[in-house]
Amino acid sequence: MADHNRASASSPSYYDPNAIFFELSPKLVLLVRIVNIIVLLMVAITTILCFVQAHKENGSYYLLICNLVLSGIVCLVVNWWYKTGDIGSEKYWYIILVGCVILLQCIMTDVFIFKTDESHSHPASTISPRHNSTVPIPWTSMKTPATTPSGI
Repeated sequence: MADHNRASASSPSYYDPNAIFFELSPKLVLLVRIVNIIVLLMVAITTILCFVQAHKENGSYYLLICNLVLSGIVCLVVNWWYKTGDIGSEKYWYIILVGCVILLQCIMTDVFIFKTDESHSHPASTISPRHNSTVPIPWTSMKTPATTPSGI
C-alpha cells in the first residue's frame, strides 16, 4: 500500500501546492517587462524629437539618432539573449541596468537637443572692468632720426 502512495506521488497527475513553477518571481518578470516598455517608449520619443530638431536646427543631431538606434539594438540583443537562455535567468538585474543606462542616455539627449545658449539670452549683469590703456609706440617713432654728427 505504501508503494502505491509513493507511485502516485511521482505520477504526473500529482499536484503539490508548495511547488514552485517559475525560476523568477512573477513580480521580477513584470518589473523587467515594465523597464523594457519604458525604455522602448523613451527611445521612440527621443528619436522623434531628434528628427524634428535635426530637421529644424542642426543636422548633426542625426548622429544622436544613430546613437539611439545602436543603443536600442544593444537592448534588443540583450533581451533576446535573456529570452533564449544565453544569459541566465538570475541575471535579470543586467537587463534592468542596460535599460537604465539607455534611459539616462535618452534623457541626456533630450536635454542636449533642447539646450539654450546662456550667453545670448541674458544681458551682462555686471559692469565690465575698467581697462588701463597704454598707447603703443612703434620703434621708428621712439627717437628722432639721427642726423650727421656735427663736426664732421
